[in-house]
Amino acid sequence: MFGFRSLAACSLATLMLFPLGCGGAGRPKLVAVEGTVTLNGAPLEGATIMFMPVDAGSADFQRPSTAVTDAQGKFVASTYTTGDGLAIGKYQLGIEKKELVGDLPKGFDSEQPELSRVRYKLIVPKQFRDPTTSGLSAEVTSGGLQPAVIELNSEGAPEIEVLGTGPASA
Repeated sequence: MFGFRSLAACSLATLMLFPLGCGGAGRPKLVAVEGTVTLNGAPLEGATIMFMPVDAGSADFQRPSTAVTDAQGKFVASTYTTGDGLAIGKYQLGIEKKELVGDLPKGFDSEQPELSRVRYKLIVPKQFRDPTTSGLSAEVTSGGLQPAVIELNSEGAPEIEVLGTGPASA
């Protein structure tokens, strides 16, 4: 019976503290952010955009945000929940899109992908991947994202990237 009381007490304590864990206290006000990404002048579908705050309203606010482009290259940014926007401020951007080359190796484990060698074609050049080194930046104002269109350019054939240490994919 003692175990049941302990479990009940822990459960009650957890439920009492739950509202404190993920609430909005201390969160900055977010602004709806929409934009478009192009690659060599064409809409870029399926790219992931990472927004790294440089100066987003509060020195305490350093939460990165993300977005994924649709078939028209358009995106809606998310910080806490889907489509909730970004805090006002300046951001460094990273943009990535890669496609699997061939098939995944037999026995591929998504929980331990580093155990298999997988080849990807980098649709967006590697130089744009890391927000801290991409050279891409934007600012969120009360009116939205500036610039609202992010134009990327790539020369030559896409690079092939090999990840993991196991046998190569087909």
